Amino acid sequence: MDNKRNSTSTVSVSDRQDGDQSEKQSKSGSFKDGLSFHMASFFLVAQMAGAGFLALPKAFSDSGWLGLPMLVLFCGSVTFAATRLGRSWVLLEQRWPQYKDKCRSPYMEIAFRALGIWGRRICLASVTVTLGGNTTVYIILIAQFLFALTDGALSTCAFVCIVGACIMPFTWLGSPKDFWQTQILAVVATLVACIVIFVQLLVDDANGVFDDHEPEYRNPTLSTFSLGFGAILFAFGGSSVFPTVQNDMADKSQFWKSAVLGFSVILCMYLPVSIAGYTLIGYGVDSNIMLAVTQNIAIKIAIGLQIINLIGTYIISFNPVAQAFEDVLNIPNSFNWKRVVMRSSIVVLEVVICLAIPDFSLIINLIGGSATTICTFVLPPLMYIKLCDMKGNWPKVSLPLWERVYLIEIIIVGILGGVCATVSAAYAIIQNAFDKSCFTSFNDCCA
Repeated sequence: MDNKRNSTSTVSVSDRQDGDQSEKQSKSGSFKDGLSFHMASFFLVAQMAGAGFLALPKAFSDSGWLGLPMLVLFCGSVTFAATRLGRSWVLLEQRWPQYKDKCRSPYMEIAFRALGIWGRRICLASVTVTLGGNTTVYIILIAQFLFALTDGALSTCAFVCIVGACIMPFTWLGSPKDFWQTQILAVVATLVACIVIFVQLLVDDANGVFDDHEPEYRNPTLSTFSLGFGAILFAFGGSSVFPTVQNDMADKSQFWKSAVLGFSVILCMYLPVSIAGYTLIGYGVDSNIMLAVTQNIAIKIAIGLQIINLIGTYIISFNPVAQAFEDVLNIPNSFNWKRVVMRSSIVVLEVVICLAIPDFSLIINLIGGSATTICTFVLPPLMYIKLCDMKGNWPKVSLPLWERVYLIEIIIVGILGGVCATVSAAYAIIQNAFDKSCFTSFNDCCA
């Protein structure tokens, strides 16, 4: 968006539009001309709709009924932070015209311009850890789902090894591009899963499946509340790819609409499953709510869709992680033996982590409290504040006091909650490592 105001003027950053023409351009955007804000919101939903929702009832169990307002408040705060992340990119285009061309890593560029080289490095590390944690979780979930579909023909630990071996060759390929079909599958799979799980929970309750125990609702401790914090943040992760989606829009200034619409849809998908799962089962709800309901044909179809979705999402999410390591080691960006060895080593490492921590909720809590919190709660508002306060040969940006205070509150909550969640998750992993690890029994791993 070109801004031809005098450089000494003051621009109030708000949601006002640049006129009817830009509005019409946004609404008529296509894959060829650029995404409309409706289609961009769909891609945002696809980025967030994944493994996170499966652990939300367990997150409510950890945080108690405080998890409900926390889920809603976090959704609102992350949405607000996402809109400011979108405005940050608009500011970059206004101040540095070279960014009007396609940019490979827009999130990193925002961090670099706002926070310098160390900000870029912290951003890169956080994104890499987030995506690496996500792909590790996907392996565990695929293994759990295969265990459920085959009625326990092999152990979950054995399926982890099988999944790792089967998926490894696909990671050797180049970066997948224009896989918009996988975005549609992600939304469809998650929507079907949410509906099927919610309905099955109600049916199981009506059929007396949960009558053998009275739901128990415990008051959360600081440790369990922190775990719930991490799981909920993980469910709203995805901010690191938001600027990439924004770059594909016909009118990038409309991104705030995409963020509001996308997060509203996600919240409507997450709330019924979270509330029903915790209400009907209580404190003892399983970390994977899809495996806590009766395994009928509808659930198995939903599980099948999730497996296909997770495989495709794994391959796409894995590439940025692999490329980050290849850039550090100066491995050529072509198919070669070094790429095969590097990417295979990463998959093996993820499999080892899965075998050591087969409870995916523990990994979600750790990643959600650390890297995801940095990418979603801390960096977007911090970068936006820095860009607004930055002086240069461009129009000055005035940041309203209420907005500055709110953004600072988001940062503080993210830092405090993230530290507590990370420490609690690390302690839980250490405490449960020997009890649940596949390495505690050779038969668990090789059965």
